[in-house]
Amino acid sequence: MPHNFKISKLLSEYDITKKLVLPNRILVHIPIPQGVHFVDLQAMDTMEQIWTLRYYTRPSGNRKGPVFTVGWLGFVQNKSLEVGDKLIFCGHQFRAAGGELQMQYKIQVTRKSNVNYQGEPISLDVENFL
Repeated sequence: MPHNFKISKLLSEYDITKKLVLPNRILVHIPIPQGVHFVDLQAMDTMEQIWTLRYYTRPSGNRKGPVFTVGWLGFVQNKSLEVGDKLIFCGHQFRAAGGELQMQYKIQVTRKSNVNYQGEPISLDVENFL
């Protein structure tokens, strides 16, 4: 059975200036091989651009603290991300042409707009603000 997941979070000042702190629940969805502390993931944005993001966990201690490090700030700058924007990161497992299971990752960030529907602001992809 295919493995799928979706996480979301509102971006903080730390997230857009240093590194993205991910919710701990992502640890069960993106395992890191024994003996290493990071993997480089390929994530596609809504414009179908591929971003290489380093997914890292601390090598010791009781707090794993998953984060995106290398590649993340380039994504932040390219998308002009702001505090309060909403990150959506998801993974979808599929069977490749050779029969092996692979993961495909997607990344999207939305921002509340000035457009309202029934009195509530509508969130749009940040691409609409560039």
